[in-house]
Amino acid sequence: MKVGDIVKLKAYPTKDWMEDYLDKTFQVLDFPSEIAVELMMLGTEPRWVWMIEKCNLQLVKKPLTAAL
Repeated sequence: MKVGDIVKLKAYPTKDWMEDYLDKTFQVLDFPSEIAVELMMLGTEPRWVWMIEKCNLQLVKKPLTAAL
């Protein structure tokens, strides 16, 4: 995982309240510590920023594109 990656919450996050956001996607903004990640929820206005543990996240797989 690196700055700029698009991520989602894992199916069973460590905090119950996170389960309400399983359908949301986030962009990685920063890594303020070894275990924490700063995220911006995509599609929100105003900008909604979270700071949570990295263990709760998974990379979003990029869709395959058809060859021309």
